Amino acid sequence: MVRSPAPLADPMMERPLYRQLIDSLRRDIAARQPGDRIDSEPQLSRRFGVSRFTVTRAVEALVDEGLLYRRQGLGTFVAAPALTRAPSYLMSFTEAVAAAGRAPAHRVLAFGAAEWRPDLPFAEGEALVALDRLRLVDGMATAIHRSVLSRAVADRVGLTADIVANPAFSLYRRFEEAGLFVERGVEMLRARPASDEEARLLRLLEDRVVMAVRRQSFAADGTILDVVDAVYDARRYAYEAEILRKTGPAEQTTRPQPSREKNHVLQVDSEQRFGPRLGPWSDERGEGG
Repeated sequence: MVRSPAPLADPMMERPLYRQLIDSLRRDIAARQPGDRIDSEPQLSRRFGVSRFTVTRAVEALVDEGLLYRRQGLGTFVAAPALTRAPSYLMSFTEAVAAAGRAPAHRVLAFGAAEWRPDLPFAEGEALVALDRLRLVDGMATAIHRSVLSRAVADRVGLTADIVANPAFSLYRRFEEAGLFVERGVEMLRARPASDEEARLLRLLEDRVVMAVRRQSFAADGTILDVVDAVYDARRYAYEAEILRKTGPAEQTTRPQPSREKNHVLQVDSEQRFGPRLGPWSDERGEGG
């Protein structure tokens, strides 16, 4: 953590002391790299000349904002920028992470034949293939994706164990290379407790709550390309949407938003600035394609 030349306390300022500390820590965070450890709370207390209670309150506020994250027994660290993607522009996990300037990768957990289930949008008896992956950002576990697609589609795009094992593999890119283009998708989100396996893979230490996201992807002719059940650490995933109330004649109200980075959140080019937020990406925890 970058050192301050003098204690923080300034009785002439009207803002609460912990707010002053938050401002100072924000400046320090902006000068650091993701993964850098900050000073301990006792060190911050001495450095800024404030109480441990004030330090704890300020650090907790920055953790809640996603600027810092804690690792039990190791300390508090600078978090990576979160990713904001608009729901009106369907991006794969690989595309979304790469657009944020991070390195996407995955580890195959399982690949092979899948059994039909009533909750899947495939015909009963249709041959299916399952692909389970641990999704990584800069080498750190971020999500679990369990994809199911028809055997016919899997064969058309040439999925094999060797191909899906490539760390740079992208299912959506494989679709496009085979002439299958994802035109639209339908997503459903819900929060639920993590299973023991999910907690282990995502390194959930205390708050074992995940955000489960099911996406069905369709080609232009209506063909179901894949169904993916994705699981994220609920603390690292949020969904922001604009809802409108009709007060007059229907009209187009959204406008394209430029790509920009603001307040430690990277926003990707899209039709509007709302959608899921991923991050911070860290090794303490825990989109398809």
